[in-house]
Amino acid sequence: MRRMFSFVTETWNPIVGCRHGCVYCWARRLAETRLKNIERYRDGFEPKLVERELRRKFKPGSLVFVSDMGDAFGVWVPGDWLARVFERIRQFPETQFLLLTKNPVRYVELLEKGVVPENCILGATIETNRPTDELSNAPSPLVRSRAMKSVRHRWDGPLMLAIEPILDFDEKQFREMIWEISPNFVVVGYDNYGNGLPEPPVEKTLTLIDELKKFTEVVIKNVPR
Repeated sequence: MRRMFSFVTETWNPIVGCRHGCVYCWARRLAETRLKNIERYRDGFEPKLVERELRRKFKPGSLVFVSDMGDAFGVWVPGDWLARVFERIRQFPETQFLLLTKNPVRYVELLEKGVVPENCILGATIETNRPTDELSNAPSPLVRSRAMKSVRHRWDGPLMLAIEPILDFDEKQFREMIWEISPNFVVVGYDNYGNGLPEPPVEKTLTLIDELKKFTEVVIKNVPR
């Protein structure tokens, strides 16, 4: 399966599935169509712990994207599932693991318990500063941004933001939202799947990228030129 981010060495899916119901979710579409006969997707995109993945081994120096086929930090994910995933991550201290969620409030809870392995990058998807109620059941961008600011105060390790698929935004407010989180890097990309989303004009996005480069690294994934 292709990698979601070019800088990722490999993907690892110990937890699959999601209940955010985002209208543009390519992973749900894939699970319900081309992959529907694979055991882990027999129930569609319902969350599941994939036991065999907990035996995976990883090479030193690799960057592993955890659960690109789901949200491992949704409110529906049992704590013992995450405990087992974290246990496996700790067994490979020379490998870095990228986590990504639309529910970073869960990060705050886990950091307060002191259970997040040090070799993780904590990532969150924040596509806009505007409400996304009509597109997703995930926590609002405002809730996610507040949680990530709280994470920054509790976590000395790297933070990442995925602005993908980017949705139209308010320039000053969105830039300040990202600046307050102080991510180590940001990925910016447009929708690849023709979902008819309320996207910003390309020039507006390029201006945002220029502003973000003043205080963080920006990875441009698929922005038309």
